[in-house]
This record gives sequence, structure tokens and C-alpha cells, in this order.
Amino acid sequence: MRARQWAWLIVKRILFMIPILFGVATATFFLTRLAGGDPAYLVAGSFATEEVIASVRAQLGTDRPLGEQYADFLGDTVRGDLGTSLFTDRPVTTDLADRLPATLELVTLALAFALVFGLALGSYAAHRRGRGGDRAVRFGSFSALSVPDFWLGLVLLFVFFFKLDIAPGPTGQLAPGGPAPRDVTGAVLFDAMIALNGEAFRASLHHIWLPLMTMVLIFTAPIARLARSAAIESLTSDSILFGRACGLSNRKLWVYATRGALPPVVTFVGILFSVLLGSAVLVETVFSWGGAAQYAVNAIRQSDFPAVQGFVLVAGALSVAIFFVVDLLYRVIDPRVRL
Repeated sequence: MRARQWAWLIVKRILFMIPILFGVATATFFLTRLAGGDPAYLVAGSFATEEVIASVRAQLGTDRPLGEQYADFLGDTVRGDLGTSLFTDRPVTTDLADRLPATLELVTLALAFALVFGLALGSYAAHRRGRGGDRAVRFGSFSALSVPDFWLGLVLLFVFFFKLDIAPGPTGQLAPGGPAPRDVTGAVLFDAMIALNGEAFRASLHHIWLPLMTMVLIFTAPIARLARSAAIESLTSDSILFGRACGLSNRKLWVYATRGALPPVVTFVGILFSVLLGSAVLVETVFSWGGAAQYAVNAIRQSDFPAVQGFVLVAGALSVAIFFVVDLLYRVIDPRVRL
């Protein structure tokens, strides 16, 4: 594809994202209202009178007609104002800016490792189809798919922290009072790398490996199973059979078959990113990670509508952006899409 075609494709995809984001914002607004719970009661307290509760409703704006609230919500969202948290009394954008890098750091690293291990295991199983290695990969991936992520996190915490004492406790990204790098991105591990702070990097690496292992073990399994199926389909395709008949080496056939198996895997990774954002809620809670997902859990418990709406909107926008990138990568990996 030429530069003009790429530019037109990007413009079309960006225009297509606008109604999707509008739908996400609309669904978020109405679903939070349908979920029930009156934040005025929580803000005012258990012993507040009806007059005080009515006054709090007026301050929050929840006493106005739903249509007016919705119009104000859309207008504020377009301006980048996600409201003020009812319980931190800070702008939701500020809260998410402080906490989102920690979640993205964990999710991005987990997805990267899961993709590498999943592709390797899936390709290995496909090339040894029906043998012991293939059966081991299928059994291991099936077992991992059956394990809840929060349960695995608790088990790993019990084994490596309580029993073996080789992992830190659930204290978040760093131990209280531990070495901390200069805040650049908000993600401690990346900030330590940017600042070349070896002590902070080792400390953050020591705290991230256990929650990272939890997510990688869970999400390597579906990638491996999909990669195996895609690789088997690619190995039995006419192009690979033709290459084998022409005398191509096994190494080249392996490379071509792996590339042919990439498109469905890349598409699935885009879906998996959204799943990882949701899964991070439980993992962050287990390890007290302090990211945006844990912030969303606390907001749901407290009926903090602005915080819940802000997290869902940001998560939806990130998912749409990931699918945008996946769409572009799909055209780079698979030339047939460009025909």
C-alpha cells in the first residue's frame, strides 16, 4: 500500500471510531444508573436526614432529569472532563492519570510475555502434532484455562511469599519506604529504566514478577491453543505443500507457516487486551497493586458514578485504540487483506 492509501485508511478508521466511542459513553452512563444505588446516601452518611440527602443530590446533580444529566455528561466528556470522584474529591482524570500507568505496565508486559510464550508453544505443538509435546501443551493450556486468575494469584502468593519467602508481600509496586525512581510515566518499572536507577529497577522488578506470572500463566493458554490451530491450518495449506514439493528447507517452511498463522493470533491479542484490563481488577486487588483497575473496584463498591464512568470510558477508548492498531498490523502481516 502506498502512503496515500495508508493515510486514507487511517482517516477512515479514526472516523469509524467516533460512533463507537459515542456508544461506549452512552452505554456507560445509562448502565451505571441502572446498576442501582444512590451516591447521595453514601456521601451524606447513614444518619443523614432527608433534607441533607436532598441537598447532596442537588449538589451532585442527580436530582435533575436523566436527559439533562446525560447531555451534561456528553458535553463534559467531549471536553475531557470526567467529573470529580465522590470519595477522593479529586478530578477523575487526575486519579486515572496517577493510577492508569501502573495498570498499563502490568497488562502490557503480561500481554507481551503471553504472546511470545503462546506463539512458541503453539508453534511447537503444531510441528509435533499427535506426539508427546503436543499433548503436553494441550493439557497444560486446558488446565490453565480452567484456573481463575485471582485464585492462581492467591496460590502463588501463598507459595512464594508465605512458604518460600522469595517474593514480596502484596504491598503494591514498591515496598513502603523503598527506593522510588523519579516520576516520569507513572509506571515504576519503566520510570526506573528511564532514570537508569538500578536500585529502584531491581525493587520494582522484585514486586512485579509475581502478579506478572499470574497473568502470563493464565493468558498464555488461549494464545497457545489458537496459535496451534492456526499453525496446523497453515502447515497443511497449499502454499506450504507447494514449498515442500519445491524442496524448501524445514526452517523456511517453519517461518512461512508461522507468519501464515499470525493474523488470527494478532486479532485475538486485540480482544485479549480488553480481557486483561478486566482481569487486572482481580489481580490488582490480590496484590494491592494500586492501579486503575483497583481504583474501579473501590468506585463500584462506593457507588462512585463519576469514577466508574471514567474508568469504563478510558478502558473503552484504549480497547478501540488497540483494535485500530491491530487493524493496521493485520494489513502489514497478511498481504491478502490489501488486495
